[in-house]
Amino acid sequence: MKKMIYDGDPGIDDAMAIILAIKSGVLDLKAITTVAGNVPLEKATKNALKILNLTKRLDIPVAAGMPSPLVRELLTSGPIHGEDGLGGTKLPLPITEDKCIGALDLTIAKILNRPGEFTVVACGPLTNLAEIYSKLPDFGEKVNDLVIMGGAINVPGNVSPHAEFNIYGDPEAAQIILQSDLPITLVPLDVTMKTILTPDDLEQIYEVRTPVAEFAYNALKYYQNVPKHKKLGGCPLHDPLAVGVAIDESFVKTRELYVNVVTDNIITLGKTLVGEENRGELEVCASKHKVCLEVDVRRFIRFFIDTITAD
Repeated sequence: MKKMIYDGDPGIDDAMAIILAIKSGVLDLKAITTVAGNVPLEKATKNALKILNLTKRLDIPVAAGMPSPLVRELLTSGPIHGEDGLGGTKLPLPITEDKCIGALDLTIAKILNRPGEFTVVACGPLTNLAEIYSKLPDFGEKVNDLVIMGGAINVPGNVSPHAEFNIYGDPEAAQIILQSDLPITLVPLDVTMKTILTPDDLEQIYEVRTPVAEFAYNALKYYQNVPKHKKLGGCPLHDPLAVGVAIDESFVKTRELYVNVVTDNIITLGKTLVGEENRGELEVCASKHKVCLEVDVRRFIRFFIDTITAD
């Protein structure tokens, strides 16, 4: 099984991504690190613990990371994920002893202990990763790959006309990571906005009467009823697709491109810039990254439903 660290800001779609990773049978989830994003850091950390309690995997350590972006004020998703961040599902918080070191130290320790074996999946602002990279400059040589849910290449953003939420949430951190030589696969809105879970898909989850499926149904029902998702005819599976790419890259088609992020223009702040050649605003980039531009929508959604509803 592929060793994995999940870095995110749970969040309904983070919750689905974590469940997908745990139930995939392909990924060996070794840690969850949290970052402020969809919800503040404390709530994100509690939500990660709630999901592990639900899936009976409290053996997986959870470590809190950065409570705010590198230089900007925290932007959260507001009501999109509900008051509790999990669609008002009222999952219980387990009683646990805090024996875990912080997210940065935990990630570095695990990667250095097993160099070249870990896949890191990042589905929130990239603040934790930027801090890790500053502490561990050869981070790129120590990880197997880094899958990032973020960016908007040929489609509009979802927090501004130009920017996707995770990148916009900490554009300076995103710029550090995307300009680097890290082995990145970028999963942008170009593909995640195509993986729409429809009400008919959701009913298939409803038919399975397990605690996990019941939670998934209720949380995703809330997510689908968010006005911006109602207009889409369902809810996009942003973070689950990133985990799906870590499981099986054949779900998507990628193109090798240089990637940079706008940090110095208030109008286009957080915009992801791409190109075949490292010139102009891309000349500071150390290497090309794999950018997902096409996705096998129905195959992934079928895989998602089958996996999270499996016994």
